Amino acid sequence: MKKYLLSFAVLMMGTFLFTACSDDDDDDRQPVAVDVSEGMFIVGSGNTRSNIDGNLTYINYTNGTSTLNAFQKANGKSLGKTANFALVYGQKLYIAVDGENTIWVCDKNTLKVIKQINTVELLGETKGISPRAMVGYKDQLLFSLYGSGDNSLVAAVDTVNFALKNTYATGSYTDGITVVGDYLYAADSDYGNGVKPSITKCDLKTGSSQQIKGKDITNPMHMLTIGNDAYFLDYGEYDASWNQTGAGVRRVAQDGTVTRVVDGTAMCTDGKRIFTVNAPYGGSEITYLIYDPATGQTKSWTPTDIFSPAAIAADPVTGDIFIISYTKNEDTGYPGYNLPSYVNQYSADGTFKKRYDCGVGPISIVFNTSVKYE
Repeated sequence: MKKYLLSFAVLMMGTFLFTACSDDDDDDRQPVAVDVSEGMFIVGSGNTRSNIDGNLTYINYTNGTSTLNAFQKANGKSLGKTANFALVYGQKLYIAVDGENTIWVCDKNTLKVIKQINTVELLGETKGISPRAMVGYKDQLLFSLYGSGDNSLVAAVDTVNFALKNTYATGSYTDGITVVGDYLYAADSDYGNGVKPSITKCDLKTGSSQQIKGKDITNPMHMLTIGNDAYFLDYGEYDASWNQTGAGVRRVAQDGTVTRVVDGTAMCTDGKRIFTVNAPYGGSEITYLIYDPATGQTKSWTPTDIFSPAAIAADPVTGDIFIISYTKNEDTGYPGYNLPSYVNQYSADGTFKKRYDCGVGPISIVFNTSVKYE
């Protein structure tokens, strides 16, 4: 995009105008692309027990405001039951709503609905159940279908007409997905049963796939990419009293080797490092860790004013860290899962910056980033 355009009349004004310019005139300077981050979208799953639908909150960094129920305000209708995931890809915001078998396609600036993708209509009543995670790939939207056991898969639609382009076979109860190069990695959670959990690796060019299994794959849920490696968050195991053990982040190398890298029950990345919250169910201690794949080193930090962490995110442009917390139910003293939550913003060094309000059941965070030219 050029800084300005010269009209035909200006071009014909004569060579004396050009010779009058000094040698250090910067009119021919090329625009420089700059990554910017303007805010973040937070998807709340709501609370089915309290009959609370899913919700979308938008945090605006520029004016320091928080807009709750942003989707409903823009469109005059609810997201639906159990919203699950959000993705910004190009100029669109995609929101997966598990309980409605729906993916909303919105203009990311106005939040107006462009398209409602009904995954059952697209894929059938058996395989189109429960859209979960999403990722963009070469003008296609890839999304996982949690389905029911072996009915799980990953589907691809184009981002213009939203027509079905392909489907990829995965394992049992597929949840998180990510792309590394031309390979899709899918976390096959097996519904936490621990019988046949796996990571499915699909070649997006040929459609061929393989399932990666091993002792360090017990309950894989969420996935992300750093460099040439895929990482997944494994929820570990639960005993008869629902005490959680073994949760953490694992790396999947290109050859399928799986390595434990850092403990955690929630994770995110800024594109270079992995941030985790380690708050195992039934445990008494909560820790916050930062893992650097380049060095293999892990360090801890202690954010302020977090009652009960629900999710964590790191802005890939600014490096700021965001932690969402459930609020305290004053009647019970426990986290209020049916109450509005809040998110704290910290600088990259852990300094508290600002607190914002957000909706019920926070579950997914995506940043509103773009490229501008200066």
